[in-house]
Amino acid sequence: MMSDAVVRVVPSRAATAQSVSLILPVILPVMAAVLVAPVIPDITRAFAADPNAGLLVPVAITIPALMLALFSPLAGWLADRFGRKRLLVAALLVYAVCGVAPIWLDHLPVIILSRALLGICEAAVMTCSTALICDHNQGRERARWLAMQSVMASLSSIPLIVIGGLLGEQNWRTPFAIYGLAVLIVPAVLLLVEEAPREADSPAGGIAGFPRRRFAIIGLLALAASLLFYIMPIQIGFLLAMQGITSPQKIGLATATGSLAILAGSMIFRRLSRKGTMPAAATFACMGVGLLTMVLARDFAGVVAGAVLHGFGWGIALPLLLTMAMAGLPFDLRGRGTGVFMGAVFIGQFLSPLSVAAIDGVLGGLVPAIKVFAVLSLLLAIAAAVSLRETRTDD
Repeated sequence: MMSDAVVRVVPSRAATAQSVSLILPVILPVMAAVLVAPVIPDITRAFAADPNAGLLVPVAITIPALMLALFSPLAGWLADRFGRKRLLVAALLVYAVCGVAPIWLDHLPVIILSRALLGICEAAVMTCSTALICDHNQGRERARWLAMQSVMASLSSIPLIVIGGLLGEQNWRTPFAIYGLAVLIVPAVLLLVEEAPREADSPAGGIAGFPRRRFAIIGLLALAASLLFYIMPIQIGFLLAMQGITSPQKIGLATATGSLAILAGSMIFRRLSRKGTMPAAATFACMGVGLLTMVLARDFAGVVAGAVLHGFGWGIALPLLLTMAMAGLPFDLRGRGTGVFMGAVFIGQFLSPLSVAAIDGVLGGLVPAIKVFAVLSLLLAIAAAVSLRETRTDD
């Protein structure tokens, strides 16, 4: 197996600044998902004259995640073929333009098109920044920065929702201006990030050594973990409403507490990353027990406890599975591997509410539907322990 690319050793501060610059872009997909969520009702009212507004507005909100899922593998191939840094800079610039475009657009189909292009840019941003993190870090340092990337994604959602709501008080178009801040990341990338040199003995764009079986297993587990995770932030409000708790403040507190548990999981992941496959099994077990706790809880504290267990499992799952996927992958396949992994994660995000709604329709209730996914998560804990028993987490 080929080793990781040999990269030029840089001073500690410069290496840290480079890695920080590469975890910042993870905010952008989160921004696309949550920033405009508080103004969805206002957007629907603004286009009330359109008979399809009830369908098109949700499509405009969710289509970036779908495009990210579909185009991440292509972005990975382009990153391997033409370089990560140039594609990252170009994607950041186009992201900013597409992000702010709805401020001036007056037709829903055109807004949907701009949001679709935004998602394609997110695919390139996430794939290139993650591949560069893996290019410039090995072993425990790689695990550290992948965990920090997960932490950044989780924690940024909370202030972004608040900012979106505050700006939405002015006008439904105002929150879209925040997308323009993506251009501020460009100077940091240009000045602080280096393109890693290509391995001399690895032909550009080669696919012969791509570990298809390993990525099939890890990709399916990543898709499942993502699908299971997004049940909590999307459905927790409905579960609390069943207990008569409809206060936005309490719903926000429960969601935020679950998100903080992701931070704890991501930090503990660094200590577990060399412990074999048991952490992968434990993550699905935590998510399954967390979901069961949420639906069986009789009070607010019980639901929050379930959300904490659930978030803790996800906090370990994402960086752990990504580290397993990238371990030992040579430079010329690393972008492709990152793209496949990111595609799996965001397909899971897109399918999560659709899957819950489908099972809800069959079983006639949200609680039995979530119980099904809790049992599935526990079964996946066993599957992860078996299927990943020979998978490495180091380089």
